[in-house]
Amino acid sequence: MSFFRFGWVIALGLILTLSGASCQRTSPKVSGVAERNPPTPLPALPAPTLPSTPLSLQPALQAQWGFRDYPLQMAWSPRRPWLALASSHRVYVYHIPSMRLLAFFTTEARVLELAFAADGERLISRLETGTLKAWGIPSRREEWSDAGMIGTGLIASPDPAILAVGHADGWVRLLETATGREIRRVPGARPLGFSPDGERLFTCPSPAPPGLEDPPCPSPSGLLEVEVATGRAREILPAEVPPVWTPEGERILGGRDGVIRRRDPRGGAEAILWRSPSARIRALQLSGDGRWLLIRYADFLDLVERGSGRIRWSEPAGPAVFSPDGTALAWAKGSPPMLVLRDLRSGRERWAVGPELWIRHVHALAFSANGRWLAVRGEGQVDPNFPELIGPFVQIREAATSAERYRFLPRLLPVWGLGFTPDGAALGLLEGALVRFRSLSDGPADPPIPLQSGEGLSLAFSPEGDRLAVGLAEGPIRLYRRAPDGNWSLEGILIGHRGPVRAVTFSPDGRRLASASWDWTTRIWDLDRRMERARIRHAAEVWDVAFSPDGQLLASVGGEGTLLLGWETADGVGRRVLGRYPFRLYAVAFSPDGRYLAVGAEDGTVRLWDALAGSERRVLRAGAKAVRALAFSPDGRWLAAGSEEGEVSLWAMPEGTLGAHWGRAGDPLRALAFSPDGAYLALGYRSGIVQLWRLQ
Repeated sequence: MSFFRFGWVIALGLILTLSGASCQRTSPKVSGVAERNPPTPLPALPAPTLPSTPLSLQPALQAQWGFRDYPLQMAWSPRRPWLALASSHRVYVYHIPSMRLLAFFTTEARVLELAFAADGERLISRLETGTLKAWGIPSRREEWSDAGMIGTGLIASPDPAILAVGHADGWVRLLETATGREIRRVPGARPLGFSPDGERLFTCPSPAPPGLEDPPCPSPSGLLEVEVATGRAREILPAEVPPVWTPEGERILGGRDGVIRRRDPRGGAEAILWRSPSARIRALQLSGDGRWLLIRYADFLDLVERGSGRIRWSEPAGPAVFSPDGTALAWAKGSPPMLVLRDLRSGRERWAVGPELWIRHVHALAFSANGRWLAVRGEGQVDPNFPELIGPFVQIREAATSAERYRFLPRLLPVWGLGFTPDGAALGLLEGALVRFRSLSDGPADPPIPLQSGEGLSLAFSPEGDRLAVGLAEGPIRLYRRAPDGNWSLEGILIGHRGPVRAVTFSPDGRRLASASWDWTTRIWDLDRRMERARIRHAAEVWDVAFSPDGQLLASVGGEGTLLLGWETADGVGRRVLGRYPFRLYAVAFSPDGRYLAVGAEDGTVRLWDALAGSERRVLRAGAKAVRALAFSPDGRWLAAGSEEGEVSLWAMPEGTLGAHWGRAGDPLRALAFSPDGAYLALGYRSGIVQLWRLQ
């Protein structure tokens, strides 16, 4: 047996040395290139053991889904034209009106609350898991995190150093904005607002979150007025909404009896400003110049002249907001809603738009700090042709003209990579800066993994399934390890690549990782030491890499059209160019027995190589556009190829006979994977659609 193995090594070395002539005879477009003075012979490969294969398949679609990303929360910076949007497991901060993305963060759960600190450069959020997170926008980094804040209410003080956070235990925490350190606890379960000087905080004793149509604090005991400096409760106000202050220091209170009173700061008697005994007051707003008071009650808005108490305008309406300078009022009314902007100096409407039939509800309006932009948050049907895309949206409108500048809508996120867990119980999906898991069994899916440091471009599971590697667009590779409870934690970061990591793959023994990057290199990493072991250079960006089944060889393909084999030696690394093409090569895969090597090309073909002989054997036509993904079935019977046209081709191996061809025309296919038992094929599309097909 050793004689035959040694003979294979000698024969392979001789064949590869002469592979230039062999490749030219097989395909005039390919020229095999042998290295001068090769370092060592290539490691031997086992003989092929491919089974016989049926010549046709009837794939059946088992499931189709996509993960929607849509704006759930929004917040304007109080000092800059920055708009923060929290959507699904992501937070975006945009500069308006350039729409430049200033910062991007990922979270392990949905964001329920979002607020800028008073300095306008630090963003605070609370997740549905109770975790608080603070991000610095200029630095684009997470500054601190606190996982023990289950509750509702997140208010930034006028003092940039202080933040008020509600807790389910019935106490409001005052925190240092810069560090998250607790300063003190004050009575109340939810903070509702600060006084303009930041010395008073109004809290609600009730921990239950209000509904959309309820006042902020429907507690029978009313509001608590608390001293920020001492944490002492000064007064219980018989109100359901926080009071507002005039520029002169006069406080305006909305009582539970439907009466709004003015309280003189010098301690004089209260004066009734507005009365409607049957009304339940939902909100009070004072214009920036202190002239106008807006009262929201039932389904009405009353605009009151603060000095005289005279009602200047009353109308059924929904959410409303003053412009920062107090000269205009924007509100939504009707169903479907329309938007209106009224000039408060003339009393006339500046503009009215709508109703837009795709908008179902408007939940909130907010002006930017400079008053130039109006943000509208609501819920709508995005496209009548796709009724499933119904969800929250955010519009950005020019306040002067009502022109829509931008619209953030629900969308499906592109799938950049996918893979089955080795036990076949789940499918891991890489969509942007998040790894999601789709359970394929009766058990629950693992919680998602936020990458926290940018977009991911590639993913791979270890053979044992306890490790996950994700290659990032910025160059690092993040390694995660799975705990018995299904939670994934960061194990380490592999730093070295200086360009996007387009592919990662584990060695068969799980101890090494290979990565392909646009920095023109393929690298082999020691996972135990988390260090680079070897580096193989290309002459252009590298798109894909694959280990041979015995872990001895590494195949990689790149933008210069080169198919390259590399292997580790005692002195470093050996490499050999098997073939060169006049177009990019995007994908590469070894057959399970190591005999064949498939290469996906820009010209829409799959080049099938004999890995033992080092020569091209067949050219399989997948379509007119590039082949971006390849996979052999676990038993080696089938080769699947996904193209830029959005179609999948399945060929029987080793004959190369087409067994099936189907797909979503016009939707580029980015990733595909066979289940461990070979019964299913998963497809990931550029549109964000994921399909699971049963091969019958």
